Amino acid sequence: MTMAQSVAARYQEDRSITTWHEVDSGFWVGSAAGEFVGSVERLGRARYVARDEVSRALGEFVGLRHARNAIVARHP
Repeated sequence: MTMAQSVAARYQEDRSITTWHEVDSGFWVGSAAGEFVGSVERLGRARYVARDEVSRALGEFVGLRHARNAIVARHP
């Protein structure tokens, strides 16, 4: 017997998938498998600060993608 697994269930098991949501203008939060992994805040034009799951600053980055990648790299 084969059991089909829902997309939501597969997503919950795959911790490598991080989703990002802009919850306020210039402020994004990330989650993986339903757990908060960090946030990114725009400081100015092309300047972003990345924070981990307990709000520790991971650094300032040029570009949103680089800031997000710094957070994702901490969560294997």
